[in-house]
Amino acid sequence: MKSQARVVIIGGGAIGTSILYHLAKYGWNDAVLLEKHELTSGSTWMAAGNCSYYHPSYYATQVNMKSIELYQQLESETGQSTGWHTTGSIRTADNPDRMDELGYYYSMNRCLGLDVRWVTPEEIAELHPLMNVEGLSGGLYWPDDGDVDPSMVTQAMAIGARKYGGEINTHTRVTGIQRRGADWVVHTDKGDIVCQWVVNAAGLWAPQVGAMVGLEIPSIAIRHTHILFEAMDVVKNREKMLPLVRDPDRSIYIRQEMDSLILGMYEKVGQQWYPEGVPWDYAQEELPEDIDNIMENIEHGVFRFPLLEQSGFKHVTVGPITYTPNGDPLVGPAYPLRNFFLACGYSFGITQAGGIGHYIAGWIMEGEPEIDLWHLDGRRYGAWANWAYNREKIADTYPRLYSIFFPNEWRDAARPNRTSPIYEQQKAAGAVFGDYYGWECPNYFTDNDQDRYEKPSWRRSNAFKHVAVECRHVSEHVGLLDLTRFAKTRICGPGAEAWLNRMTCQRVPTEEGRIALCPMLDHNGAFKSDMTVTKVGQNDYLCITASVGKRHDQHWMLLNLPDDGSVSLTDLTYTQGCFVIAGPKSRELLAAAAHGDVSNEAFAFGTSRELYVGRVKCRVNRMNYVGELGYEIFHPIEEQITLYQTLAAAGEPLQLRMFGMHAMESMRLEKGYLAWKAEMNVHHTPLETNIAWTVKWDKDFIGRAALEKVRDAGVPRKLVALAVEAEDSDPWGYNPIFQGDRQVGMTSSGGYGHRVQKSIALGYVSQELADPGTRLEVEILGKMRPAEVVAMPLYDPKNERMKS
Repeated sequence: MKSQARVVIIGGGAIGTSILYHLAKYGWNDAVLLEKHELTSGSTWMAAGNCSYYHPSYYATQVNMKSIELYQQLESETGQSTGWHTTGSIRTADNPDRMDELGYYYSMNRCLGLDVRWVTPEEIAELHPLMNVEGLSGGLYWPDDGDVDPSMVTQAMAIGARKYGGEINTHTRVTGIQRRGADWVVHTDKGDIVCQWVVNAAGLWAPQVGAMVGLEIPSIAIRHTHILFEAMDVVKNREKMLPLVRDPDRSIYIRQEMDSLILGMYEKVGQQWYPEGVPWDYAQEELPEDIDNIMENIEHGVFRFPLLEQSGFKHVTVGPITYTPNGDPLVGPAYPLRNFFLACGYSFGITQAGGIGHYIAGWIMEGEPEIDLWHLDGRRYGAWANWAYNREKIADTYPRLYSIFFPNEWRDAARPNRTSPIYEQQKAAGAVFGDYYGWECPNYFTDNDQDRYEKPSWRRSNAFKHVAVECRHVSEHVGLLDLTRFAKTRICGPGAEAWLNRMTCQRVPTEEGRIALCPMLDHNGAFKSDMTVTKVGQNDYLCITASVGKRHDQHWMLLNLPDDGSVSLTDLTYTQGCFVIAGPKSRELLAAAAHGDVSNEAFAFGTSRELYVGRVKCRVNRMNYVGELGYEIFHPIEEQITLYQTLAAAGEPLQLRMFGMHAMESMRLEKGYLAWKAEMNVHHTPLETNIAWTVKWDKDFIGRAALEKVRDAGVPRKLVALAVEAEDSDPWGYNPIFQGDRQVGMTSSGGYGHRVQKSIALGYVSQELADPGTRLEVEILGKMRPAEVVAMPLYDPKNERMKS
């Protein structure tokens, strides 16, 4: 075994083997894979091998696409069959909400150029004549889906990896990992390997491997079952293979396996297996059957495929598969480490193995991801997603893996988790909460008991009328929004200004008390993070980023800190609270509550001051995300209740009331404000947006060289606002934009603007279509809706209200 390597991959399942294969193929052949037993002996051996283009995420769908592309050509490259069959797949619906969900996937898949088709119950019966279509409303059909043999595809990738120079060491167990200077030392029972990069693809054992370097990885194994039925003549005698069928409303899938059918399921009670840690000596061992636990799913299978009733079980496969709090894997850089990647937590590993190997290899080699994999990024969870949290969450997630995905659903499991000090006051005011990066945040407020739960829907929900009231109130009076969840980072030291100017394309403030919008870019000139920077003192800056991006953004900062100690980073997120007060009466409220002159002349837009608000010393920024006169009030979190009481008392004669996240989202769309991982992701640059003015070409910054190339070649796309005739379903993002029969763009986000009373979509189109008045169409839930490009922002275009 080598004692040195560039990359060490821990885990010889389909995921780890794919990463090794792609690294070696792309030229990093000094890579080593370590597997404690044989390849595929963790979860890969028992996987069903279904390969579908379907995924709720636009970018994760691209991972699936890359997998299928690889599996279809591996045999010609390596000589090893993958067992690939192109069968097509059907995803059924038996209720209107499911049809809406399928409508969203249909539109999103069309953005990717996939062949996806609506099918009626009658057409489903033609595609799969053994199926009972009773009760179905319809479905989607992907003719290019298929399946592979999981062991064969892993062996094919292993052959390819060795062909290109990669090394595989089986029966080699990792016993520890240490940092030594700029390198990692991986200890094994066969000796040590010194390397630059480590990839944790250890599957069932990923949490134990993570613990070796201080990581708590939210991944737990659950027993998963699929049943192979005895041979059926009606299947054996077919000339063409039957398509895979997913009946998500019955939580089952069925596909052809040789001359029979496999039935897989997600039962109501997921049985966690060794949640404290899978034994190291486990390898490719079937677990005991529990037919009673899956009986309801078997009955569902018999209903949908009556011939199963006449066939016995040939084999019941029960094995462990890993699950994370939301069922999606954990990939990418591991916070707060350098050169340590995750590729674990996979419950649909075969579906994504080929693709994620390609994207992680590229990410390691190039330093940036080829596509935006935030939906799968392990940094989407913070320290709050610990082992105990995950146990509760998975118990709720596993039975719902086939449930309808709603964009406005907030499940109750493992909540409340992290709350602001005024949580009880919010509840008393009628808050209906959502879960944002572990924080309980009000989505809206209501005094109607029937609306204290937002009914999940792809259409306008029961929250709609309450959000309208909140938006109107903020525009006419004054509202208070709790944004304590903001990620807050202090940057200080003699090198702080120069370092921040390197980190952002904007010029950071040089005058104390000034605020600047400062996008951070990656090395390709695309958005890395959305950040505001306030100079609070000499060599002292307060940086605010999105709460959900806390670990992502702070990791980027940590990895780029200078080695000379001239810049220090302090996380203030959990010590500082933040209230936003906004509306035409917000200055009156601040004047009544604070000590000091807060007139427009003394406290102009875009400035920051230290003020006592009541007895609480605060940092008050005249800035907000809703487009009204307003202020962000940062304060010691232990004094939040005192501050709230002061504002509430001063605001009573001004009709102060709290408002929630839904109202903020509505108002930011009206102003054309960009959202992180919507308008601002790795596929877009500031030059395409309405904040191109933040790019200061007279200084150096990360991504400048790449951005210059974009500028000189001509910016190909433009962010536009569209007013959509949406009826009762607004655009959510990833809706295709059409001009006639030609797709010309895609929405990035959308919703309803209550102040302008229009359905709004933000999205990217070519420059020639970006002029206001251009007529286009937006496809929403599979239906075309007329749309028109409108001048941005729709609300208060001269910013007179904010700056008044």
